[in-house]
Amino acid sequence: MDIVSEGLVTKVVVEEETTIIYVAFARSTPQTPFSMAVNWPLQARIIRDMVKVLEDKLGYFEIVDDMTLQRYYPIEEV
Repeated sequence: MDIVSEGLVTKVVVEEETTIIYVAFARSTPQTPFSMAVNWPLQARIIRDMVKVLEDKLGYFEIVDDMTLQRYYPIEEV
């Protein structure tokens, strides 16, 4: 499935050494606990696949939710 054609990638911003890819996960997920729990593994898989495809093609990049601005990648270690 093509996530761009499906509308999950809403914007790509290319700055000097950083690319930020905005995804519409929060906007596309109904706000019920069950829906969020069911969708989380799918979203995590989409992020893993995006990283696998893009990590060799881009330098530093981020994947961020377009509504909540939650960063999905890279994950900050605490």
